[in-house]
Amino acid sequence: MSTSSDRIAPRPRGVLFDKDGTLIDFRATWVPAYRGVAAELARHLGGGTALEHRLLARLGYDVPSDTFAEDSPLLWATNDAIAAHWAATPEVAHGLDVHEIVQRHFSDLERYPPRPVGDLPSLFARLRGRGLVLGMATMDDTAVAYATLTRLGIADRLDFVVGADAGHGEKPGPGMVLAFCAACGLEPAEVIVVGDTPADLLMARRAGCARAIAVRTGATPLHRVADLADHVLPSVQEIETVLD
Repeated sequence: MSTSSDRIAPRPRGVLFDKDGTLIDFRATWVPAYRGVAAELARHLGGGTALEHRLLARLGYDVPSDTFAEDSPLLWATNDAIAAHWAATPEVAHGLDVHEIVQRHFSDLERYPPRPVGDLPSLFARLRGRGLVLGMATMDDTAVAYATLTRLGIADRLDFVVGADAGHGEKPGPGMVLAFCAACGLEPAEVIVVGDTPADLLMARRAGCARAIAVRTGATPLHRVADLADHVLPSVQEIETVLD
């Protein structure tokens, strides 16, 4: 019986990466930012650590066990969606500008520096040396994505960057993949998508990509991505093992 791998051209022309949990370590980078938002909200609401933890739990993150619920919006949702979730929680008073607080924390790369997964400049140099077109699709804002890539030293090694605010839709819809293809002269069947969440992998499937590759540097449980992925890798640093 033919498998998805049997039908794939062995040498793809493009790779589209997710950002958070894929190129940067999700827990090391984002948990401090989430806790920073929750702590500020708790202060505004006259609460302390207990309220901070309760606000995080409302969005699916349990501080004592350092675990995320499988459906936590913190794992994949846009900044605006995360802010809307917090604004809708019973504890948050009307009139508090939750969106401003969330955006301020999430865009503060000095306070919450992105932690790369390995030596990304070297990896991207090798991938470009193979003649691959490289892109990144994130549910973060596009400007923050560019700033993050600059800090990581790989902004000039990507041919295309798209965020959830760029007008190409959100994951798991196919729009970001299709925009990458249109901008770079590719067909979806020539593209590999690499991500850490079901939203990334479903985006690849819905766009008709060659392969959907999951990495384990996010916080999504393995069973949520295993059935959707053609390959599951420890990290993006192993991507070359599935290109040959």
